Amino acid sequence: MNVVITGRHFDVTEGMKAHVNDKITKLDKFSQKIVEAHVILEVEKFRHIAEITVIGKQFKLTATDTTSDMYASMDGAIASLEKQLRKLHDRVKEHRVKGSAGRIQELAVRSISAIKGVFRPARESSAGPRIVETQRVAEKPMSVEEAVEELKISNSEFIVFRNADDNKVEVIYKRKDGDFGLIKT
Repeated sequence: MNVVITGRHFDVTEGMKAHVNDKITKLDKFSQKIVEAHVILEVEKFRHIAEITVIGKQFKLTATDTTSDMYASMDGAIASLEKQLRKLHDRVKEHRVKGSAGRIQELAVRSISAIKGVFRPARESSAGPRIVETQRVAEKPMSVEEAVEELKISNSEFIVFRNADDNKVEVIYKRKDGDFGLIKT
C-alpha cells in the first residue's frame, strides 16, 4: 500500500510519519483491496486537522478530525476510517450471504404459510413476519424421488431442495391425506 503524507503550514516529523504508517497498515485487516492512502496534516492556529483518504479498487473513503493535538486528530480520523471500512466489509459480506440461501429461506417461509393456511391477525401484520426457527437447506441437487425418500425418514413436514433436472428450487410437503405435494418455482 502506498501512503502519501503531506503537511500544510508545518513540517511533518518522522515520528508522525511512523505513527500514521503504523495505524494505516492495520486497516488492511478490514480490506486487502486498499491501494493507497493520502494523509493531509494541517495546522491553523490552535487547530490540528488530519484528513485521511483511503483509495481501494472499488471504493474511496475519507475521514477528517480536528483537535488541539495532532496525534489525537490522526487517531480520530483513523478510527473513523476503521468504522467506515468495517461497515463496508459487513455490507459486502452480508450481500454475499443473501444470494441463494436467502431466496431458499424466503421460499420456505412462504411455502409453510401456504401449506398450513396460516394467516397473521391484522394487529401482527404491521409488525412484519416473525421467523421463529431457521434451518439450513442442503445445496446439493436431488431428484423428486430422492426428496420424497428424505421426507419420509425426516420429522419435518416439508423439504426445500434444488431439482437435479432443471436446477430450480422446489418444495415437497406431506399432505393431510397421506400423499405428498410438490411446489415448483
